Amino acid sequence: MKKQWVAVAMSLVMSTMALAGCGSGSGSDSASSTQPADSSTTEVVSDAATGDGLTIQIIPMSTASDYWTALRKGAEQAAKDYTDKYGEITVLYNGPAQNGDSATQIDVMNNAVTAQVDGILLAATDPEALLSPVDDSVAAGIPTITVDSGVTPNNADSFICTNNVDACKAMAEYMAGLMGEKGKYAVVGDSYEFAAGTDRPKGFEEGMSEYPEIENLGIQLAYSDINEASSITTNFLTANPDISCIFAANDAAITGASNAFKQEGINGDILLCSVDVSEDIIRYMREGMIQATVLQSPYDMGYQGVETVLKLIDGETVEKEVDASTFILTPDNLDTDEAITAIRQYLPLIFPVHNPADTD
Repeated sequence: MKKQWVAVAMSLVMSTMALAGCGSGSGSDSASSTQPADSSTTEVVSDAATGDGLTIQIIPMSTASDYWTALRKGAEQAAKDYTDKYGEITVLYNGPAQNGDSATQIDVMNNAVTAQVDGILLAATDPEALLSPVDDSVAAGIPTITVDSGVTPNNADSFICTNNVDACKAMAEYMAGLMGEKGKYAVVGDSYEFAAGTDRPKGFEEGMSEYPEIENLGIQLAYSDINEASSITTNFLTANPDISCIFAANDAAITGASNAFKQEGINGDILLCSVDVSEDIIRYMREGMIQATVLQSPYDMGYQGVETVLKLIDGETVEKEVDASTFILTPDNLDTDEAITAIRQYLPLIFPVHNPADTD
């Protein structure tokens, strides 16, 4: 365990980075691309605050996304739950404001290793660019966990991830049923630089390929830029007046696609599906605009990531790869207990999460 001065030193490093500014990227997950990197620090204090403690660094793909905020909340809750055993646990949260900014992620990784934090949770924007920093972190003896998006090859101590191919394939099969197993679809993608950006369209296309009367109109990448996703969606609609379905592959893509649907006055005439959830997606689903979305487990990924760090600190063996659960949210199951449990992964402040450490 590191002394408390490590947490203080790390906070100063992160503050310096925030003042220096972060590198530019192609767009934001769910907010304006002008938002600065989030260098905030959450300190979870126990009675042992004046003694030894732990510092865990979280490095999301983007600080401007509800998805990564949910992962952060899971990690923070784990820190609270384990203070009796480990003393003060400081959770640092810092990364690029925009998805795709691997340079900022590399800087945060390098600074975390220099500060000798006790553990790192990384969602790698670029699986190749982040490999060397991960190797350096592991070599320094820092428990290093990749969450949601890993590095290639998987050299982290553990990788907690979603099987995006299988999940999106299952959603495609559901959407094909709504289409009557015929028609045309298009994909508003994100980026091929990381696994999810490739795997989600791949899974959806594999699912749709089972139906010979369904035609694939292709994919265009929005690079997590909401305005670009809206423009791509509008172009698909204009060029293909007989299109049946659009799949938006991440939160920025579905926000842009929804904006285009609203502008065109489309509400159910053309099917729309996505990955992840927000209050807007729930509202649009109730209104009939969105027919399905794949829910991941970001809160649990954050919680399990901290638990995995603690196990490694204790000398325990952990799984090299952990498959996180998914759920397909639809208007038919929207109000079920199972759906509410899945939604809580993203919106714990609205739907309080039952924490994995709870025993009641």
